[in-house]
Amino acid sequence: MTHEIRWMKPERVLYVSYQGHQTPETLKACLDDMAAELDKVSHPVALLINWLEVTEADPGVLKSNLGHRTYSHPMAARGVLVGFNPLHAFENEIVSVNTRGAKNTQYFATVDEALHYLEAMLQD
Repeated sequence: MTHEIRWMKPERVLYVSYQGHQTPETLKACLDDMAAELDKVSHPVALLINWLEVTEADPGVLKSNLGHRTYSHPMAARGVLVGFNPLHAFENEIVSVNTRGAKNTQYFATVDEALHYLEAMLQD
């Protein structure tokens, strides 16, 4: 499997972990699964996206699904991204802003930093 998706906090924080070799097809599969989860909620949520388990990524992979509905999904309030190198962060920003029309992402080096940022959303 090239990704894992689960609710860290139901209807508040969706955890997405990209894993292994990422191609345009594997990226699209994950985006499709994210959109399906976002379709299930009735209010905007945060997405914690972990890129640390990616072992390889095709050149330009993050630009390969420009316009995918996950990037502009009305239930995706904020993307909290972990483990993106500067090039991947730049490519992700291009796609996100061009699709959504606005920036809704925050980048962190570690999962612990991201969890600290999301701490209030993860509490009961």
